[in-house]
Amino acid sequence: MIEREPLSRSMATTSDAESEEEHVFALIASHARTRPRIELWTTAVAAALNAGMLWWQHPSLSWLAAGFATVASYGTWGLLDRALGPRNPTDQAHAPRRRLRATRDLTAIAGTGLAAWTLLSFMAAAIGNWNH
Repeated sequence: MIEREPLSRSMATTSDAESEEEHVFALIASHARTRPRIELWTTAVAAALNAGMLWWQHPSLSWLAAGFATVASYGTWGLLDRALGPRNPTDQAHAPRRRLRATRDLTAIAGTGLAAWTLLSFMAAAIGNWNH
C-alpha cells in the first residue's frame, strides 16, 4: 500500500487573488483589455449589425442573432472599460465616471443574459421547442 503525504496548508488552499483570476469573467475582461481599440469597435459594430439583420430578416434564427448581440456587448464592454482607464480610488465621486462604470456594468449584465438566452434558445431550436 502506498502512503501519501498530507498536503501542507499552503498547498491545500488557494489565495483570494488566485481564485478571483480563475472565473470566466476575469478571463474575458483580461482578453478584452489586451485588444486594440479598433478591434473592439469593429467587434461591437459588426456584431450589432449582424444581430439586427438576422432578427429582422430571419426571426427563426433569433438564437444566432442573440449570439451576435452577445459578441457586440463584449466589444462595447471593452470600449467602456478602456474609456474608464486605470483604476483610481480617488475618482469614485466623479459623476461621468460613475455613469461610465454603471453603463459598463449594465453591458456586462446584458451580455451575460444574452449568452444565456443564446444557449437556451439554441437548445430549444435543436430539440424542437420545449413543448412535447
